[in-house]
Amino acid sequence: AVRKVYEQHVSNLQKQVMAADSKASEMKLHSQDHSFHMQRQEEEKQELLAQVASGDSQVGRLREDIESTRSNYDKQLAMLTEHICALSAQLSDKDASLASLQAHKIRCWHCGSWGTMGRLLGDGPGNGTCQTCKEKLL
Repeated sequence: AVRKVYEQHVSNLQKQVMAADSKASEMKLHSQDHSFHMQRQEEEKQELLAQVASGDSQVGRLREDIESTRSNYDKQLAMLTEHICALSAQLSDKDASLASLQAHKIRCWHCGSWGTMGRLLGDGPGNGTCQTCKEKLL
């Protein structure tokens, strides 16, 4: 009877060992599976970090490019502004010179009357003639 109790006890212990071994094997498989998933996620994380670094680098280059372009445009705009101011000054000088020329008095060689160059050179039917005697001067 004692032997049977011990045999039953050993049998129960063997069942418990087998159940524990089975549970340990199952846990080992879960652990390996989790380890594999963690390794895969770590690789994905590293890839994403590399992509972020690449994106940051590209953003930096694009910002430098934009700043360079903006600087070049500002320089061109300043140069064009100076050029327009110079052309405007030249145009004002030409306008003043033309106004002075048109206001210049000229004497008709035929009748001796005085007229302005502006009337003599102007557009219209009396172009190139004296306003008084209508004699052709030009």
